[in-house]
Amino acid sequence: MTWIEVRAEEDGVSVAVEGRLSVPEFGRSVLDAAGALLTWPDIAGPGAVATGVPPGTALSDAREGAAASGAAPFGGPRADLLPDALVESAPEAQTWLWAVYGAGAARAVAACAGGRAHALRVAAEPGALARDLHRLATGHWASRWWPASHLDGVPALDADLLGLELAALSHRCQQVWDPDADPAADLVLEHRAGVRPLIDLWHARPGAVSDVLRSVRAVADDAGLDVDGLAGPDDPGGRGGSGPAGWATSFAGGAVPRRPGALPQDHALAAGGAAGPPPGARVMGRGTGTNDWCRYPPGFVDASEDAVTWTAFAHGSRRAVLVEAVAGEARPAPGVRPVAEVRVGATAPVRVRCERAGDAWTALVDTALPDTAAPSPDVQVVLPGFDPGPQDPARARRTREGLRALARRRLAAAGGATGPDGAGAGEGFGPAPFLAEIVAAHTEEDF
Repeated sequence: MTWIEVRAEEDGVSVAVEGRLSVPEFGRSVLDAAGALLTWPDIAGPGAVATGVPPGTALSDAREGAAASGAAPFGGPRADLLPDALVESAPEAQTWLWAVYGAGAARAVAACAGGRAHALRVAAEPGALARDLHRLATGHWASRWWPASHLDGVPALDADLLGLELAALSHRCQQVWDPDADPAADLVLEHRAGVRPLIDLWHARPGAVSDVLRSVRAVADDAGLDVDGLAGPDDPGGRGGSGPAGWATSFAGGAVPRRPGALPQDHALAAGGAAGPPPGARVMGRGTGTNDWCRYPPGFVDASEDAVTWTAFAHGSRRAVLVEAVAGEARPAPGVRPVAEVRVGATAPVRVRCERAGDAWTALVDTALPDTAAPSPDVQVVLPGFDPGPQDPARARRTREGLRALARRRLAAAGGATGPDGAGAGEGFGPAPFLAEIVAAHTEEDF
């Protein structure tokens, strides 16, 4: 049984799933609903690290292991299905509260908002809308924080393909949104470049792709959007798909050819591309820095725990640290570059702006290093203005491990599907694979 705590607050009424802990920002998902803000404080769910696929495990091996154990990829009904909420306008929120939490929770919110109670504890009775919202929240998390990594072998997701499926889901959840807002239309406009790949997938495996296409077309029609390729109720865009040859039929044969721009460019660190220690320098030590996802925008750096490395050296009286970070799939605007932050002991951190060298960010940081012991600097990569400051290291690392495990688990399940109609996906309240995940799991990983 999942219990909900409903409590009157100064700025509204809080609705919280009992006994649930929050994680750093990159492990949460937030949606703005009519009269409330919804937060899934731990998108990976409890026990994600323990039940996840170990790092370095091939996706095919992960699928076989899951099948042998009889485990469902996403499990059954769980407390993390439901969001926490801060209800700012109870009358507006009543249009959907009952469909997400159940009638008892809706009555409790009304009582606390009306001053008839201060705090109430009720049993959750999640409906179908709760499942759709959880899937939507998971998709929005993936669109922002998916841990794409060349080093870990986790492919990036096609942002436009995912965005259109989120538009379809937003359309299904329209009961939750403010009447003046249209998040589905906004997503279709932002990700219209994904229409042609979506149609190519529809030619290969209509199934669930047809539902997504119908919803995207309905969103476009309702909002008066003119989106190329959506005309024609029975044959969207016609049969002459413009995707790469073999894209539409490749699921039958296994791997999917990579669509240009869908995955990061090939990661081969250019030899000699980065600035290094000067000739004759003495290497004092090497190590791995902290790759804190909160401290730079998603995609700036490869999501692997080992993506940030350092080399300390001495050259005459000079002491310096060379910082190197494997770049992620994001392509920042010109002039937008992260900085390397190096802290030695209790001294103030020294920051130097990074340069792009091939597929790495690099910076040479002059700093004081002791000669009497092996150096052990605290090294991170951050983007000033975005950076909220250091996180609790142990807590943040546990969360990152859980999210990598979630990504591997989802890709393993997506790889077990025979196509984008979701065949082979797990049942229960856990979200089945998104089309972008299925494509990524079937794509030839030549990056």
